[in-house]
Order: sequence, then structure tokens, then C-alpha cells
Amino acid sequence: MRSDTVFSTSSLQAYLSLIFLCGAALAASIQPAARIAELHGSVMPYAPGLFPLSFVLLFGLFSINRGAVIASNAAPHISQSKLVLRILEHIAYGLVLLSPYLIYSRALLPNTGVDLFLLVVYSIISALFFCLLSFRLERRGDHWKKGSFLLRYGSFLAFCLVPFGLGISHSSLRFLVTASPAGFVTQLMGGASALELASGFLVPLLGILWILTRRQRFDRRHHAV
Repeated sequence: MRSDTVFSTSSLQAYLSLIFLCGAALAASIQPAARIAELHGSVMPYAPGLFPLSFVLLFGLFSINRGAVIASNAAPHISQSKLVLRILEHIAYGLVLLSPYLIYSRALLPNTGVDLFLLVVYSIISALFFCLLSFRLERRGDHWKKGSFLLRYGSFLAFCLVPFGLGISHSSLRFLVTASPAGFVTQLMGGASALELASGFLVPLLGILWILTRRQRFDRRHHAV
């Protein structure tokens, strides 16, 4: 069985890691009953926003992993439609496995249904972007006989931290905050405006379009070589 199928050993390990880590984040996000907290004298801080943030970031890391695995097993000239469908298969299966966590997490979000819907849609779009990015970097690394591990995860880290850091550094750059997955979730939890939400969705969508366009050109050059 190929390692890029959703039922392979590689995929099983990735899904189990995703379930365990998201479950731990959800458990840490739940505020205990007041009476139980008093009985235990707990001073442990509970952050309701921990699960949504962890979910988006962990799903992004999961997508980086899956993109590289798909790149290592896919045909040299796989069509864009087949590639996107294969990626969406992994994303959909991961969301199904995490659906109990997501349903339970409604109580942690300010506007329950709407925020949960936006969180899931954003996770799908950003996961598709990160998976395509990882696929492209892995294929380029194979073409130049260089490993892409550090580049893939370094790109993910930079995408999460750089826009967020620039956005909070100065008020004039605040629009950059939602360009980061971490910033998008933070703004969503705090009651983001329609413009902030739109810019948050626009960045990964433009990234997907750019990667698919650039990939066509890279495949043509690769075929010519």
C-alpha cells in the first residue's frame, strides 16, 4: 500500500498524532466546574482559545507532512485535479476524525456556530495551501537532489510568525495579523471584523492559485530537462 493513501501506516501515524495533540489542547482549554476547581484548589490557567489555535496550527503541520508524502509517491506529472483531490481526501479524513473535538469546542468559541464554521473553512483552505506548498518544495528538492525538510517546516513557521509579528509591531501593519494562521484564530476569537476575516481567507487562496500556476511552469521546465 502506498504511503500517501489515507489508510497507510504513514497516514495512520499522522492521524493518531493529530488526534492526540488536538485532544490534549482541547482538554487544556476546558474550564472545570467551579466547585471541582475549588475542591482541588487548582491554580492551573485555562485558555479557551488554546484548542482553536492548536487545531489550525497542528492541521497545518499535518498538511505539510502529507504534502511531502504525496510528492514522494505521486506520478511525475500528476494532473492538478488529481493532486488537489488527493490532498482534499487527506484533509477530509482528518476533519472527520477530529469532528467530535470540533463539535465539543463550540462552547469555547464566542459566536459558536458562525465561528466554528469559519474556523473549519479556514482550516481547509490553509491546509490545502500548506499541502501544495509542501508538495512543491518536496518535488523541487527531489529535482535538485536536496532535502526539503528544513525548508518545508521553516516556511510553515515563517508563514505563521512573520506576518503576525509584523502586524503587532505597528498599528499601520495590523492588517498583516490575519495573514498568519495564528493571527487569524486570535482575531476570530476576539471578534474580527469582516475585512480582517476576508484578508485572512484571501492570503491562502492567493497562495493556492500562485502555487498551482507556478507548478505548471515548473513541470514544463522539468519535462524539458
